Amino acid sequence: MYPSRVIDKVWELGETSAVDPELREAFDRLAVDLRGEIRSGNAEIRASVEASATETRRHAHVIGESARGDIRSLAELMGISNERTDQRLGVQTGRTEAPEGRVLRVEARVTSLEDDRTPRRARRRRSGGR
Repeated sequence: MYPSRVIDKVWELGETSAVDPELREAFDRLAVDLRGEIRSGNAEIRASVEASATETRRHAHVIGESARGDIRSLAELMGISNERTDQRLGVQTGRTEAPEGRVLRVEARVTSLEDDRTPRRARRRRSGGR
């Protein structure tokens, strides 16, 4: 097309030369084609992102429902465990209250007997050889 010495001279001077009309048309077509490709690529990317976001939301929903079910099961098991613990504590309380009641009654009787008793007399010392 152009001899290299002309291009180098134009480059050194910082000048631009007129662009061939065919080349300008080719650049314009290339620009239009590139814009179309970019728009098409953007549309594909948006569609892909939307599909990915939809799938992610669905997956998060499934995980959330599973977690809710696990929490419900755990709460039910804790309720059952608490009921059993309360029952065991009730049984244990009954077992300890009966002996405690007996001990208290025995202590009351002993105290009563001790209060009613006459004090012991001091022993007399025998006089004699011992």
